[in-house]
Amino acid sequence: MGVFNEESVKARVMIIDNIGMLSSLYRYGQLAYVGGGFGKGIHNILEAAAYGVPVVFGPNYSKFHEAKELIACSGAFTIHDYPEFRDKLHYLLQDPQALQNASRQAVHYVISNTGATNRILEHVLENYFPDTK
Repeated sequence: MGVFNEESVKARVMIIDNIGMLSSLYRYGQLAYVGGGFGKGIHNILEAAAYGVPVVFGPNYSKFHEAKELIACSGAFTIHDYPEFRDKLHYLLQDPQALQNASRQAVHYVISNTGATNRILEHVLENYFPDTK
């Protein structure tokens, strides 16, 4: 059974139990809850943000620079309990402008942080191999 059939694309909620598919499925979402935030730390939030999908996660994200920055630009949100989760979902899903803004901020964050490899290589070449220019 294929995941990308007409029925799954029209679904309002999608729960999967499969390895390696999640990053491809974010393209169909409007909002993502990413797990791990009530344990040692969150799972990958950039996969959802890259598709312009705002992300919600638990409070244990302090080790994740991108989580802090996405929260600061309103492309992600943290929750501490179920009532806060419910309220955040209700707010975003009932206010199309708020959801659109969060979506725009999420994808803008990802786009504005691309090119890290080139910046790192330029720094290394400039500071450790100055004669190669």
